Formats: sequence, structure tokens, C-alpha cells
Amino acid sequence: MAVKFVIRWTTSDKDAIAAIRKRFAMSAYTTLNGWTPVEIKRDDKELFDECARRGFFSILPQKWCKNGEQYIFTSRK
Repeated sequence: MAVKFVIRWTTSDKDAIAAIRKRFAMSAYTTLNGWTPVEIKRDDKELFDECARRGFFSILPQKWCKNGEQYIFTSRK
């Protein structure tokens, strides 16, 4: 089962972003305010958290879902 997150990239290193997107099979979608919806496997959570700790991105307290081609973001409560 996958886990959903919203991240905001904190690095501007395009190679690092491309490698992380590829490793976790992330879409290339990013909102105008810099949010990227992410869905990762539970087995990858530890490595995903390590990438956040190393400062590549921050994990935001948001939920998301997809309606057709549109992403919908809501606050996590």
C-alpha cells in the first residue's frame, strides 16, 4: 500500500530532483506554489524521510487526491 505526501522542494539541484523523482516514481507535476504530490511505497518511507532530513525537500501537512487530471489539496487534521 502506498502513502501520500505533499512536499516542497528546498533544493535547486536539478540533477538531485530528477534522481529523487526517478527513485520514488514521482510525477513531474509541481504547483505554482512549489508543492509536489507524492505517493510512495511504505517500504520506501525510511529512505524518503532521510531525503527530507538531508534538506532536499520538506514534507507539508497537506492531503491530496486526484480528480481526473486535477490535483486537490486539503489541510491535514
